[in-house]
Amino acid sequence: MKKDTLDFETALKRLEAIVHKLEAPDVPLQDGFALYEEGMKLTGQMKKELNEIEKKVKILQKDAKGDLQEADFAAPENE
Repeated sequence: MKKDTLDFETALKRLEAIVHKLEAPDVPLQDGFALYEEGMKLTGQMKKELNEIEKKVKILQKDAKGDLQEADFAAPENE
């Protein structure tokens, strides 16, 4: 992981804090836009990390004979 990126849990907490701040009715436009940009950057970072982990996840499926076979995890197509 690059030095300028946060670990997933820290990024999630920061994103939650950003959402909380954006929900406040008195956020100035410029501050809100800066928070939005930061949130989008964090979201992209987190999605990339999840995608990398997803590539490593394996599942066990039964074949036609009932034997267990290892297969790659496939995320739902709508994501």
